[in-house]
Amino acid sequence: MTTTIKPSIKIKKFWYAEPASDGGIGTSWNEVQLGQREATVQFVGSDADTTNYKNVVGGVIESANTKGDKTVSFQLADLTPDVVATFSGGTATSSAAAISYDAPENENQSIELSIMFLTERNVLFRLPRVIFDGYPSVSDDDLHYYQINGVVGTPTKSGVTSYGYDILLKPDENDITAFVLAEQTGAATINATSHTVTIEVESGTAVTALKPTITPSLGASLSPGSGVATDFTDPVVYTVTSANGVAQTWTVTVTKASQ
Repeated sequence: MTTTIKPSIKIKKFWYAEPASDGGIGTSWNEVQLGQREATVQFVGSDADTTNYKNVVGGVIESANTKGDKTVSFQLADLTPDVVATFSGGTATSSAAAISYDAPENENQSIELSIMFLTERNVLFRLPRVIFDGYPSVSDDDLHYYQINGVVGTPTKSGVTSYGYDILLKPDENDITAFVLAEQTGAATINATSHTVTIEVESGTAVTALKPTITPSLGASLSPGSGVATDFTDPVVYTVTSANGVAQTWTVTVTKASQ
């Protein structure tokens, strides 16, 4: 099998999520903060492996074509223990004295995640299922990083492709395009002019730790993130930052239905 070697590409943003329960791409995205250091991703394919089966006189009677693996590797400097644990297992803990990481007892394991990354050319890659492993690479005094490697898997949900990408035509957009709560009584009202979201939940719902599924503009970051337990006793301010780094605040108000 011949592997096509491609150089690493610079990225502006990187997200990960648990794959959806139905086998599709995840929805509760966590963004890895890249900080001041350059982050790179290598997304590499390989040629198909063609095997010819011949008869006794050398004639080809059958051929088997197997598509080569696609792999993803990335180097994100100074990863925090919780991110390392996400990709390689293990435990992250914190105390007044230190933030700590302990490798898993079984290091021969793999972890499945959905990922997205945004290149410097504003191309957003989407990979619903990647099987990851990671290892430390501490080779100089300045840079402590983890090498994270993954093999692109076939999603278990029918109709979902192994990867896709979006060439962003509006990289300055910083909207909330969807806001969903499991407890809602109806669709949220999203006002792109006033940058507000209002949504009603069932009567009696405890609103102190709701976990909304939020969709921002393509390539945009969201803080707090989608799926983060949040207290909506009072209106909550979200910040949406576009692919090009333009920030916009949004105010989300949750009301309870009357009994």
